[in-house]
Amino acid sequence: ANTKEVLEKTFHLNDTSIEISVMVSGMAIGGIFGGLLAGFAADLIGRKRCILLNNIPMTIGTVLMAIAHDEYSFIVGRIIAGFACGVSTGVGPMYLSEISPVKIKGAVGVLHQFLITLGILVAFIFSLDAVIHANIDPAHPTDYNHKLWHVYFGIPIIFVVVQVVLLPFCPESPSWLYFKKEREDLAKKALTKLRNDEEEADREISTMIEERTHTSDRTMVSYKELFTTPHLLLGLVIGVGLQGAQQLSGIVAILNYAPQIFKTAGGSNSDVVTAITGGINVLMTFISIPLIDRLGRRTLMIIGQIFMVIAYVGLSLAQSFGSNNQDHMTWSGYLSIITVFLFIIFFAIGPGAIPWLIIGELFTAEARGKASSICVGANWLGQLLVALFYESIWDGLGTNTFWLFTSFVAFFLIFTVLFVPETKKKPVDQISREIQDQARKFPPFVF
Repeated sequence: ANTKEVLEKTFHLNDTSIEISVMVSGMAIGGIFGGLLAGFAADLIGRKRCILLNNIPMTIGTVLMAIAHDEYSFIVGRIIAGFACGVSTGVGPMYLSEISPVKIKGAVGVLHQFLITLGILVAFIFSLDAVIHANIDPAHPTDYNHKLWHVYFGIPIIFVVVQVVLLPFCPESPSWLYFKKEREDLAKKALTKLRNDEEEADREISTMIEERTHTSDRTMVSYKELFTTPHLLLGLVIGVGLQGAQQLSGIVAILNYAPQIFKTAGGSNSDVVTAITGGINVLMTFISIPLIDRLGRRTLMIIGQIFMVIAYVGLSLAQSFGSNNQDHMTWSGYLSIITVFLFIIFFAIGPGAIPWLIIGELFTAEARGKASSICVGANWLGQLLVALFYESIWDGLGTNTFWLFTSFVAFFLIFTVLFVPETKKKPVDQISREIQDQARKFPPFVF
């Protein structure tokens, strides 16, 4: 939240320059392309190998940002790093879904979102004014060339090293080995290593064989089939809709512009409150891990969206009082903080985690890679739209901005109620059959 100002002064840019806009949105731009490529690459070379090779663009992007001496090299690095993030968000949840036992698939899937929120918290802490403005010469307080932002943007290299060291010890996805490579022996070997139980591995191999008999004799579906087969198209609509529910909720605006949001409502110590917001996001995502397999995906999604609407109504009122009534600045500041915290709590247990998890459950292995790519691409596109246009929307609507996001959340709440199935503790082939039954209820010209 504070690095934007640092970069503006480092590279001598103004707040409205196109370079700053691309810096802010560069991660999402790269993420769209990475997300769209993720499924194709994962189907071609395997989930594990794709994740491992993805460390190459992440390393290149991170190094370019960390050592950047001008805005253009920083932008290139940010887009490349964004590409790697797009691949990661596409393949990571898919891999976790395919290696997890059905009974804990939800909990394992949420770990992906949990680590994302942990990364956001680390970013918030390192971007606090007291941290990122450290080591400044008091005699030259405006000299931004000696700040710690270079280190800040180099932090991801730590996690690259961790993954390169640990990932080779992990098995390849048994599902990919069976459906794509048609190697039942290797799939069983991977399952035996994952479950530490040969009998359980045999049962899951039998489930894969049954899944294939209920789908088709071919290993993978084409993009044409994805858009022309009714139940696959409906699954795709549900997957893309859930990604829209996540990103068009305005979470990017809340996280990126939290200090400004609190200040507008009359809040003080906005940087500290922003860091606390990141901490709540981590805590609630962690709490959602056991809930996801107890209460179910659909239930948590609906509960989360209902309370997000309530939170946004409160935040919108706080924004109005904060900007228009100086006598109520303190109270509106408190209300702003409470409602943002409430929004984050229920975002974390609902739209924050579930869309990533449910992609791997809506589709059989034959369609999962391509469908995941489209869903992940849609997620990054939504993030890009919010990142690009939030400030313009704010300039046009002012304190009414969050009424717009309230309407988006309400729309996707209705979408969830009408379309999203419950997938809790169900095998993928059963979910696929339920979506087929659901698709048959629509007129032929719809699906």
